[in-house]
Amino acid sequence: MTTELPENLRAEALVHGFLTGRLNRRQLFRGSALIGGAALATTTLGPLLAACGASTPSTTSSSGSAAGSAAAAARVRGGTLNVALTGNPTTMDPATAGVYTSLQVLDNIFSKLITMDEAGKFVPELAKSWKQNDPLTYTFDLVSNATFHNGEKFTATDVKYTFERIANPKTASSYASAYTSIKTIEVKSPTQVVFHLSTPFAPLLTNLAQNGEIVNKKAIESPDSARKPVGTGPFMFVEWVQSDHVTLKKNPNYFVAGKPYLDEVIFKFLAVDQSRIEALQSGQLDWVDAIPLNQLTALKKNSAYTYATSTQAGIPDFLAFNTSKAPFNNKALRQAVAAAVDRKEILSIAYFGAGEAGYMDVPSGSTWYEQPPATQSAPDLTLAKQKMVEAGYPNGLTVTYLSLPQYPELQKTGVVLRDQLKKIGITVNLEQLEVTVWFGRYAKGDYEMTSAYWSGTIDPDNFYSTQLQTGSANNDMKYSNKAVDALITKARASTDEAERKTLYGQIRKIVWDDAPIVFLHYETINYLMRNKVHGSVVNPPLELGLGNVWKSA
Repeated sequence: MTTELPENLRAEALVHGFLTGRLNRRQLFRGSALIGGAALATTTLGPLLAACGASTPSTTSSSGSAAGSAAAAARVRGGTLNVALTGNPTTMDPATAGVYTSLQVLDNIFSKLITMDEAGKFVPELAKSWKQNDPLTYTFDLVSNATFHNGEKFTATDVKYTFERIANPKTASSYASAYTSIKTIEVKSPTQVVFHLSTPFAPLLTNLAQNGEIVNKKAIESPDSARKPVGTGPFMFVEWVQSDHVTLKKNPNYFVAGKPYLDEVIFKFLAVDQSRIEALQSGQLDWVDAIPLNQLTALKKNSAYTYATSTQAGIPDFLAFNTSKAPFNNKALRQAVAAAVDRKEILSIAYFGAGEAGYMDVPSGSTWYEQPPATQSAPDLTLAKQKMVEAGYPNGLTVTYLSLPQYPELQKTGVVLRDQLKKIGITVNLEQLEVTVWFGRYAKGDYEMTSAYWSGTIDPDNFYSTQLQTGSANNDMKYSNKAVDALITKARASTDEAERKTLYGQIRKIVWDDAPIVFLHYETINYLMRNKVHGSVVNPPLELGLGNVWKSA
């Protein structure tokens, strides 16, 4: 059983696949035959087809010359890819990794049963095929040639161990809530595993693709496994020098024939500023995960670079309140802040117009998106001041906002919010923290308010069950609402998409009113690389997929 993302995303994915050399001309035309006319007219696929000689209207995506060279370049083996990431990882244990920079590294070390291509289609990894036998049963047939980096052969037992470990409260997994519907996992043979569910669970495949990295018991029980990860992925761990770099080397026994192309990947942790652009120009860096947004327009047109993005795959940024203690255990105060927020100003100043104003867990291009109510669309200072009085703060108060200088947009968001909230009598003090320190404070509930983010929402369950369900390891707002919990449970158990959309609409209505968070912005992913780097695309789980990347001479 497979599902797909909307046609506009699949159309853009075909464009990126062709321009990065992953699809040839024939594959492009074959794939476009499955795309409807509306998507052809409203995406860059139509223009690309016209440029390739098909009878459809035209434009381009990414930098023209870089894209052309990527399509023409033969895949070259060898070399080192120098990568810049925005912050330090916190752990290399997939079950507990909550910071996006951890996931960016470890997804090149570990493999999942399934993942998604850039079109949002489920594709095999350690599971070569799968089927839904009935609403409560999924069977996965596994590859027989995968080996963990410690020499242990991958089998169905590793799958069972992985998800039982995630479910074990002692693990304190960030993703336990994503798999609560799994009743048992049955090992039928070394190459076949069966998931038995307690209730129907619509997001199962999506969750497996989003955060289902398979681990090995012997490796996990080895000393310091959270800093010395062992997976079955295209690259093997070499070293982690705190606050400086992580080095990976090619896995010579990778189960996917012919991959990876690169010999080595070095992840460096650098601020998103001019220094990373200068490092790209000088050749010290080959690829960066983000660029200064004030330079976005110029850089993505520069023929020295290739630019990759997606209109669908991105990150919801939001203002988080610690609802477990004063002052933001006060609903009226949270509502006052929510009413005072001007999202369009945040988009303009903090993000230089990149991405879009955020009103919910998904972007406007998602099939799960709904029109936000007027109360969410624009600030209402009159209402905000009324709520300040209702909250018991007619003369205002002072609060502290945890700021992240490694993420310039989130730091600027704090500055903009400080100015916006001053209008209703709230003084905001900004406390700047390094990302790993921030994450520790955020996870422990040692904060009042901060800007936070979640690494992509493919299915709304990815957000609500992890961020806002009572007791979830990632519910760092310490929010609890029995009505929301019941709706989340009902929505994930439904296999009727129309019903699920209605239920998520009900969840959003409660969240907008309770305001444990305030959605601020939906952040698009912006990869920039030297034009000799090929094969890098953005997929919905936001995996870097460096096993598919190569460098031309």
